[in-house]
Amino acid sequence: MSYPSMFSNVLLVLTIINYIGLAILNIQKTNATGERLMGSGFIGLGLIAAYVLFSLLLTISITSKGGFNWLSSATLSRNFMVGILWFCMIAGVVFCAMLSTEMNTDRTTGILRILSRPVYYGSVWLPLLMLIPYAILLNPHWREIITPGIYKIPLLMAGLLGFVIVMIPQIVISMNIRVPTQSAEEWKKENLTPSIEKETSVETLLNYAKDGDKWVRDLAANRLKSLPNWEDELIVKLQRADGYGHYDFHWVYTFLDQYSVDQPDRFVDPINSSLESITKATEMALAKSFVYSGDLTLLQIDVVCRVLDHQFKGSSEAFRGNRLRLQKALETPPTEPSQNTPEFIEMIKPYQMAVNEWLERNKD
Repeated sequence: MSYPSMFSNVLLVLTIINYIGLAILNIQKTNATGERLMGSGFIGLGLIAAYVLFSLLLTISITSKGGFNWLSSATLSRNFMVGILWFCMIAGVVFCAMLSTEMNTDRTTGILRILSRPVYYGSVWLPLLMLIPYAILLNPHWREIITPGIYKIPLLMAGLLGFVIVMIPQIVISMNIRVPTQSAEEWKKENLTPSIEKETSVETLLNYAKDGDKWVRDLAANRLKSLPNWEDELIVKLQRADGYGHYDFHWVYTFLDQYSVDQPDRFVDPINSSLESITKATEMALAKSFVYSGDLTLLQIDVVCRVLDHQFKGSSEAFRGNRLRLQKALETPPTEPSQNTPEFIEMIKPYQMAVNEWLERNKD
């Protein structure tokens, strides 16, 4: 095998590998959030970029070997047509790959919803119309025994379909086509219900438990409570403190503000641990030259007071020491002149009142 043939086959393999990665990412939709979702997005962009690069190099290599001589006998015309063909094929794949990220939020209904599925999965099937013919074009022996239409027609179809797919939004707009869609509530029930019912991540379920709709919160809470050792997971989150100001207790308190635990006695020590973290975080926030309202909102000081009253009333004495330390932190006069403002006083007042009232209700 000559060096150019080896190089072309290496490019084909690299292109196929990136195609497989794109296809897997397309088929296996992620329900990740935050950093995991961002990581998945970066992987997707990397695979798309690599697929574009390797397919371009592969197309140039095949063209240089005369694989596209059947398009035209004139070199300039042939190269131009190959460039247009490759661009349309790749544009369609990239468009479908990017659009597939919106599949889970698609609210179209009826026939349009059915027709949109091939487009959402375009990065799975459309590259095959290019890769299979490319593999044939790289092997002269195959070309001799295979009817030319078997590799020519799929390539031309790939270019045409890629162009049509990319133009669909413009066609819809120009023809003023009305796209029927579900209401936000209908879509939410259809998509979130099965997603929550099979969810196993405690963090994701706690996030659902913060949803604006009560039925979503209740569904998430029931699913969370069906998981083995779910209280152990909450306890771990209450106690997490990495020393860099990263805590997970706010997830738990939002949940406990609405739903009860089965064994409240197990939570006394973990809650005390989180109260120490809240006090430290409050001191750090108030020591800054400028305090944002979000610095204190995230600590859920008022929510914690409600949780302690509603679910852990009998253990108030165990929490009193940490509550007194938090009261002192909130009432310590700010050292930064920028905090001696009416806006700062109004911002901190609700948290001071919440702690003071809790201490008043839970006297020795």
